[in-house]
Amino acid sequence: MNSTIGITHIAFHLPPHVDDVRSWGNRTGQDASTVMHLERAGMRYYRTADGQTAIGLATSAIQRLVLASGVAPHALDCLVYVHTLQGSVAPPPMSLPGLLCDRFGFSNAEAFSFAQQHCASALGALRVIRAMFMARPHMKRVLLVGADVMPLESERLMQAEGILSDGAFATLIERGATVNRLLAIATHASGQGWRGVLANDEPRLAAQYFFTARSLIRQITHQAHYTLDDIQRILPHHLDLPAWQRLLDSLELPRERLFAENFARIGHVTVSDAFINLADCDGLIPGRPFLLFARGVGGFSAAALLSR
Repeated sequence: MNSTIGITHIAFHLPPHVDDVRSWGNRTGQDASTVMHLERAGMRYYRTADGQTAIGLATSAIQRLVLASGVAPHALDCLVYVHTLQGSVAPPPMSLPGLLCDRFGFSNAEAFSFAQQHCASALGALRVIRAMFMARPHMKRVLLVGADVMPLESERLMQAEGILSDGAFATLIERGATVNRLLAIATHASGQGWRGVLANDEPRLAAQYFFTARSLIRQITHQAHYTLDDIQRILPHHLDLPAWQRLLDSLELPRERLFAENFARIGHVTVSDAFINLADCDGLIPGRPFLLFARGVGGFSAAALLSR
């Protein structure tokens, strides 16, 4: 049986309420240098759920995906839910993945959540899903869903790197896919600095993340038997745009290959950035690889190479 998997459909939902970093800075009592650093990092606007819950955002993303894909509820073998913030799951004894399955009638789907790699959890889950497809020849379709809502406005700051935005994504992963085929995936956990960008030793961690990103990108490109120059686009997480530009310089890749349009438009949507970018990135050339990247607090990083 064909073990090739790929992302056949993708949808996302961003709350309609748009705010800007300067207004956020004024409301939360930030000093002028904080806002200036955010703008230098590429941040301008972000989305706020304005009372919507994580399950509400996830539901909206799934509704859009089901409508676009036409997938029958009974055809799903598994639902995997990812998140970063602890408030983005239902309190025990409830199960948010279970609630989503009940809501949409996914009666044949196993369901579980994965959050241990924080903002890198969606790509980390993609690695788990690939292993499931390999171990279970009968598996055909998995729905990967991610959502996060920040409950406190003052906590949206990711130091000088970015600002947290609320949102959700849903993506259908299928066996035998002919589009967005998964070529290679790699993850990294340093075991250092569990507070990540929230800690005071951020300069050391920033350097660590930079070298890890470069190493992972080289690793999966070599693993898939491509060269760095073969990568047509890099779809990043929305943190520290100048650092991303320096990373491409160090890889000797043109900065134009970084899909950077969403940094200023929507901010950092935790687990969703790379998949929102995949939905938004037009002009990907069939047969050429592109790369998804995500980073999470606690020293987690993940990269996935796919072919259009």
